[in-house]
Amino acid sequence: MILETPAPKVSRRQQLVQIALEVLERDGFAHLSIGEVARLAGIKPPSLYKQFESKADIEVRLVEHGLQMLADGFERCLAQMPSDTEPKERVRLLLGAFRDFGLAHPQLYLLMNSKPFAEEQAAVQISHPAASMFRDAMTTLLGADEGGSKTAAVWTWAHGILSQEVVGRVRQPDETWHIMVETVASLRR
Repeated sequence: MILETPAPKVSRRQQLVQIALEVLERDGFAHLSIGEVARLAGIKPPSLYKQFESKADIEVRLVEHGLQMLADGFERCLAQMPSDTEPKERVRLLLGAFRDFGLAHPQLYLLMNSKPFAEEQAAVQISHPAASMFRDAMTTLLGADEGGSKTAAVWTWAHGILSQEVVGRVRQPDETWHIMVETVASLRR
């Protein structure tokens, strides 16, 4: 007899974040409505405030959820890579996971990257496992990166391409990503 591990219980707050994500992806981050989240959850809007302080708090929780989704994607990507994968290929695959996340969740990606964060939120984002995985992959490719300026430059470049691709402003996205990977790989020491 095989015993199945029960799925972890999802909190009401996590359920509401998932509903907010559905609304966000359907209506866009500029039109994220607390009323619509409450309606889909089958509650009155004031009841949302039992779980969240404000709409801004819901957005913060969506960003945290997005960061975890991105980290999970990076983790799956890295777990599927053979240990002898060339550094350039590791970066190509990791950037591919980043791109896949943004294209699968364009409104969440835009929300995650379009508003300034309070200092403590920025600190959480920088220390998040997704950021660590990306830094480690860049270090593998580029070598030591005192101060993280090379990694920050690659991240910014990838973010710029993806931000433009999500809104339909990149004519040849596959070629653009290929050029980026080739260029970054040429920086290897």
